[in-house]
Amino acid sequence: MKKLIFIFTLVLTALNVLAQDSLNYETTFGGDRRLFLRDANKLNVWPQTKDSVVQMTSIKYTTLPTPKSITIVPQLIPAAKINVDEKLPYLYKAFLKAGYGSYNTIPIDFYFMDGRSKKGSYGAHYKFLRGDGVQLNDADSIPDRYSDNKAEVWGKWFFKKQQLVAKADWERNVTHFYGVDVQNNYKGPDFDKLQFNQRMNTFGGGLSFLTYQRDTGDFNYNASTYLRQSKDYYKNTETNFDILLHGRTLRDSTLYSIDFGVNYNKFNFHGPLLDGTNLDIYTPYAYSADDRQYRDRTRENAVVKFVPTASTHWRNLRAKVGAGIYIEGNSSSPGHFYPLLEASYSFFKGVVVPYAGIRGSTEPTTYLSLYQDNPFIQTFPRLKNKNNKLDAYAGIGGAVSSTVSYSVGINYYEWANFAYFINDSLRDIQTGTYNTWGNQFTMLYDNLNAVNFHAELAIYASEKWKGNVRADYFNYTDLGSQDHAWHQPNLKLLANAQYNLKNKFILSTDIFYIGARWARSQVPVNGVEPALDIYNKPYYQYKLKGFLDANFRVEYRYNKRLSAWVQLNNAFAMKYQRWGAYKNQQLLATLGASYSF
Repeated sequence: MKKLIFIFTLVLTALNVLAQDSLNYETTFGGDRRLFLRDANKLNVWPQTKDSVVQMTSIKYTTLPTPKSITIVPQLIPAAKINVDEKLPYLYKAFLKAGYGSYNTIPIDFYFMDGRSKKGSYGAHYKFLRGDGVQLNDADSIPDRYSDNKAEVWGKWFFKKQQLVAKADWERNVTHFYGVDVQNNYKGPDFDKLQFNQRMNTFGGGLSFLTYQRDTGDFNYNASTYLRQSKDYYKNTETNFDILLHGRTLRDSTLYSIDFGVNYNKFNFHGPLLDGTNLDIYTPYAYSADDRQYRDRTRENAVVKFVPTASTHWRNLRAKVGAGIYIEGNSSSPGHFYPLLEASYSFFKGVVVPYAGIRGSTEPTTYLSLYQDNPFIQTFPRLKNKNNKLDAYAGIGGAVSSTVSYSVGINYYEWANFAYFINDSLRDIQTGTYNTWGNQFTMLYDNLNAVNFHAELAIYASEKWKGNVRADYFNYTDLGSQDHAWHQPNLKLLANAQYNLKNKFILSTDIFYIGARWARSQVPVNGVEPALDIYNKPYYQYKLKGFLDANFRVEYRYNKRLSAWVQLNNAFAMKYQRWGAYKNQQLLATLGASYSF
């Protein structure tokens, strides 16, 4: 009981101490109880009371730096431009190039266009070239000057998915039969009885209509027609009418196409009829007296073609199959069938592309086409269409890089009615006299087979460097009844290049070599012994030397509109004959200027 009283008194005393700021007390304990404390619990000192001190966090005030005054001046930002397509350069509407050179040579070239338009366009082109000719020193009075005029106008109209094109052209060519060797030891006709002038005037025009359907499976076509008439100095006229229809459609991955064409030709001439069955067709006689007479005559000819094809590709393989059907209107063999097969395969993304194929066709032969090949032909040539019986080819081509490409291959040709040019005499069989000096060419048609090996390398390094080199070797077989392939070379080499020096100087060159050729003449040739044909009629065959011809041109561009140029043709002044008895012009130097406006 005493123990409980003691504990209660001690608790009250503690509560009273906590309630006062200071502690002052005195305690007296009475009684006979003796207390014993163990040493482990004995306190060494009396308990003491201490004031509680709370440590406050000291607060420090710091002065923030005053920010520097900055003046902001806003700058204008130009509007952003996004060039989806590059800006088209300014298109000048007209271009004129003119010059003057040795032998009183005058070249003129003029172009005009209306500019860019979504509705259509129109333009014109005129080209002129004339010269005094060749310095022959042959003591004759035959002029050798020449002139060429060519003019063309055209118009195009664009519709939603169609295009209409119309054009008209005119060409006038003047030449002279100057290939006369007065030193030949035979008596030719008097010069006063002969005409040495030739002039070919050609007018033409045509229309063409094209469609551009873009959806797969749509049918697109191109229909064109062209009419021309040519007239020479001797009032011989030729009218040619050509129609071509082309259609195509794409089904899946195969392109089907078809070509249909009609070429009609009418040749009105004054002269003998040189189409007898006798092999001596280069003389003005066959079997009847009428064939030897000079009178007005007409020859008509027509070629109709039908060529269906199908082209497809699968991965790197491309193939084309088809056939050509040709019908001649004036021939002993009017119908011709030619297979068409072509295939190629691309290895290493076009680096190596082997190819092979066969094809054939019939080409219309006209008076104008012969004149364009050889302007010294007689005015009443025999016309027979060229039959390309077979063209079989194989080779390898490709692009080594974006700047270098190449091609190596072989072609095998079989031709019927191949046109050989031979110097004609128009010899009168009955009297044995010559009616010409051999300065006109007649046509001798016969077979010709040839194997052609060719190789080509092309370099295109942007607009700075351009170059191309090609070599062709021909081996002629099956010449029909001919001794040689007249005027056909065995070797052809061609090289051309262009270098652009900082768009200020443009340097370009064309160099070509034509190998030796055999020529045939019906008039005597100095130093050549005559040969006899199967009819014991004399003719003369001789070899024309190969020749090298080089052309160089330097152009200085003052600005985009004005430039000056100098050009050298046959720069090495080589003496050669492209056609038998006709010498070519030697060094020709020309300078001029070009201007766009």
